[in-house]
Amino acid sequence: MEPWRQFKPDASGTHSTGFLLVGEAPGYVSWKKRQRFTGPAGMLIRRALRQVGHLRYRDLEDLFYMTDVVKCHPAPPANPQSNRSPTQAEVDACSGYLERELRVLHPSVIITFGKAAAENVARAVARAAKVEMRGRPQPEVMTFPHPSPRNQLAILKQYPSMRAFEDALAVTFHRLIARLEAPKGREA
Repeated sequence: MEPWRQFKPDASGTHSTGFLLVGEAPGYVSWKKRQRFTGPAGMLIRRALRQVGHLRYRDLEDLFYMTDVVKCHPAPPANPQSNRSPTQAEVDACSGYLERELRVLHPSVIITFGKAAAENVARAVARAAKVEMRGRPQPEVMTFPHPSPRNQLAILKQYPSMRAFEDALAVTFHRLIARLEAPKGREA
């Protein structure tokens, strides 16, 4: 991995809600803007949250701590603007970072986007549970397909339209916000 493709090391979003949003790897637009989930796929996710219309939780950064399985934008040097799924070697190189994030954050809910994110979060949760999360409740993991334009056919196998997919995300976000607003001891 080349250092010029990495995000700056500071946190992205909030950890106070206990919700973690995990993508596969930063896309080119997100890397260029220095803000996670701001490419075409990320904007669909952001629109879904805005659809909820909550005053406090307007942006992903207000509701989630955001990270990726692979921490660098994976692209060949000959075409740095391209986006692709991370390779297994890239995932392996970054796996310790995701595990550390889980151990430090102790999320109650993890939402993943994409197959690589879902598979690697499942592995990281299992490893973290063995190491430092013994006795702690396991996080609830919710998996969604990656909303990239290239993945729309796969999404349309699960949802009747891209709008229905976005609506399903909005319903999920609404339920998470309701959990935060529920009186202690009662979950919405």
